Amino acid sequence: MNMSKVILVEGDNRRRAIREAVSGLGSDFIDMVKAARRIFIKVNLEHYELPLPTTHIDAVRGLLDEIRQYSRVDILIGDAAHYGTGPAFTNFGYDRLPAQYEHLALVDLNDDQTITGHTVRADGSLQEIHRSKTVGDCDLRISLAPMKTHRDIGVSLAVANWSLGTWVVPPRIGTHGRVWARFPWLQNEGITAYHATIAQLFSELPCHLAIVDAVQAMEGAGPIDGTPVAMNLVLAGLDAVAVDAVGATLMGFDPPEIGYLVSCNERGLGVNDMSKIDVPPLQVEQLRRQFIRT
Repeated sequence: MNMSKVILVEGDNRRRAIREAVSGLGSDFIDMVKAARRIFIKVNLEHYELPLPTTHIDAVRGLLDEIRQYSRVDILIGDAAHYGTGPAFTNFGYDRLPAQYEHLALVDLNDDQTITGHTVRADGSLQEIHRSKTVGDCDLRISLAPMKTHRDIGVSLAVANWSLGTWVVPPRIGTHGRVWARFPWLQNEGITAYHATIAQLFSELPCHLAIVDAVQAMEGAGPIDGTPVAMNLVLAGLDAVAVDAVGATLMGFDPPEIGYLVSCNERGLGVNDMSKIDVPPLQVEQLRRQFIRT
């Protein structure tokens, strides 16, 4: 039986741990990078003032260091952040990356051209929405996400980071100024539709490589508010669903609790069964924590 492989690397040096985890994928990663004509890295820039729920710049550097060993093609880094992508690029040091790595550009997906996607309504029907055209045009797509709890969906890891942050919505004026809010399509349709939407979006435009940075994770009222948890580890794999299943387990969740992972598994998009994932079970058990839920 073929099993989905997830690499688990321990360490408190984020840049080094990311490199080691990705390197652990071996020829699968190398061949994929060498074949790519254009690479997109989806980071999580949740809030431009809050570093804890955000993809750390050193995680990005670790991934870029490893990619550049095998390829010099164009790399794009971006997000469609709820509170604005541009300020986060500046506040978290992303705007320095193009000077540090050749053929690299930052992309605010909130301003991107779009292709068609779909969300799921409460009655199970599909509603047409917009996805990033830039992301769709890239032939190697990578989700680089922090590990955190989420008050609505339990956990936010590689799949949720990818699906929700490559979805382009029109801006609106909220209590904190201009925001790019998705609640009319998510919370307003109910939690079952919310989970189904994440799986639907992933099925239409999946990522090829998933990396979860848990050097410093977050528990509590995510995806924005929470407190740090020093896990000192990084996960990586070509099956994003399997990566998230391992991540959820490490956070004290049972993967079948996470509706969008169950839906992804049922759609054949990845493995949600820990018995079918190639990861050291003793290491998982030793590292497992019980994250605070809201």
